[in-house]
This record gives sequence, C-alpha cells and structure tokens, in this order.
Amino acid sequence: MTFDAFIEAAWNDHGDRPAEVADRLEASTGIVATADQIAPYARLATHVLGEHLGEWERGVRLLASLRGSPACDGGAAAQGAIARDIGALRYAGGDAHAIDTLALDDRIAAIATASAALAGRGEFERALAAYERALTLADDGLPDGSPALRALAIGGNNLACVLEEKADRDAAETRGMVAAAEAALHYWKRAGTWLEEERAHYRLARSLLRADRPHDAAASARACIDLCERNGAPAFERFFGHAVLAITQRACGDAGACEASRREALRWHGEIPADERHWCDADLREITG
Repeated sequence: MTFDAFIEAAWNDHGDRPAEVADRLEASTGIVATADQIAPYARLATHVLGEHLGEWERGVRLLASLRGSPACDGGAAAQGAIARDIGALRYAGGDAHAIDTLALDDRIAAIATASAALAGRGEFERALAAYERALTLADDGLPDGSPALRALAIGGNNLACVLEEKADRDAAETRGMVAAAEAALHYWKRAGTWLEEERAHYRLARSLLRADRPHDAAASARACIDLCERNGAPAFERFFGHAVLAITQRACGDAGACEASRREALRWHGEIPADERHWCDADLREITG
C-alpha cells in the first residue's frame, strides 16, 4: 500500500474505529519514507490519539519515534511538524509549558491544535481558553505560509462545530462558538482555497443559527452560494449552500424564500453522485422534515 492510500484509508476509518486506526498507525511508522510525509502522518496521529482517544502520552511516544526515521534526516520542516504536534498533545494533556521552546508560529499552531483536541474530548472550558490564547498570540500578525494559519483555521472550525452540537451550551460558549467560526473563516481566506472559504461560510452560518442570529446566518449562507457560483462548484457544495440558506430563511420567518431555496437544494441534491449522498442526510432531513 502506498503512503497516500494508507493515510486516506485511515482518515476514512478513524471516525468509527479510532482505536483500530491508532494501532495501525503504531504498526506502520515504516510507511513514512520522505520528509514531506511526516506532517500528514503526524496530523492524523495527533487527531486520532488526541481528539478521539485522549491518549496524549501515547501520541507523544508515537510521534517521538519518527525522529529516528530516515525521513527526518536533515529535514527542518519535518522536525518542526513533529515538535508542533508533540507540543499540542502535551499542552492538551495538561503541560502548559510544553510549547515554551517553540517558535511563535509553532507555538500558536500547537495551541490551536490542542484546542480542537480538547473540544473533541468535551473539555470545552479549556478548549475555548486555549483557542483564545492562540488568537491573542496571533494578533501581531502571521507571515504567509506560516503553519499557524492553517492550524487556526482548522482549530476554529472544529471548535465551532463541536460547540454547535452541545445541548447545554451557555452564553460564554455561544460567544466562543461564533468567534471560533469567524476566526476560521478569516484564516481560511489566508491559508486555504475558495473551497475552504466556502465551507467556512457554511460553518459560520450554522454557528450563527445556533446563536439565534438568523439574519446574520443568511448573509453567510449567501456568501457560501456566491463562492460556489463564481468557482463552478460541484453539486455537493451547492446543495449545502442552498440547504443552509433555506434553514436560515425559515428561522427568519420568510416562508416563500425558504421554499425557493429548499427546492434549489433538492435540485442540486439530485445531481450528487449516489456514493456521496450519505454526507447530505442530516441537512436533507432538516429541509424536508
């Protein structure tokens, strides 16, 4: 199996079988053969062993073992990726000083990654505090290409998504949810493509709906659709844009606009390949139920 196939299969399986994927990662460090493979392997290992399993030190040991790999020989970027993710795991595990020796960009990236992991473990107070710290450290500006840009985007997206599903979310958590979604959009504009930006608008629309701000949510939904139209997005992306717009319009009390958007969403749903439609089930139920 190639490295890319291994990583793709692990990502596909990790949600339902994280413990199995963790064992697979530990048994397959030899598949990492080049320096540019270190970062995606470390990112997956940190996500599975941290966010899904909460086995912080086990994750640290796995990543530390990569330092002896030929793939790390002379590779500053590879060593940096390992250091960042080890810092994230240790920080999430309770060692507030684990990141002290990292450069500022790497420190911000590690804290943002830790925040997402803590949110996934249900440690919302610590997750929000960590993400706020990461944003504060980033206030002075980050250079293009900084690993912190993508980490802040992913961390904000994941934190917002988890908080949206929290049934007993308090006012501080609601504010933190919206702030995280807004930050994710800001940093995806710098670190991602139009696709990540479009999906960030979808996430922000969802967070604003949860915060009882349907008119603001509708504006984000329209921005999502606009990006789809300007970039010739596939039916999959267009369905989600029109679906969330319909939901926001219903929350605004605009039944006519909601029905028009609902029909447009269903039209695009009909063009999505059958093997991708299961990803749409929750939104589909929401606009047809």
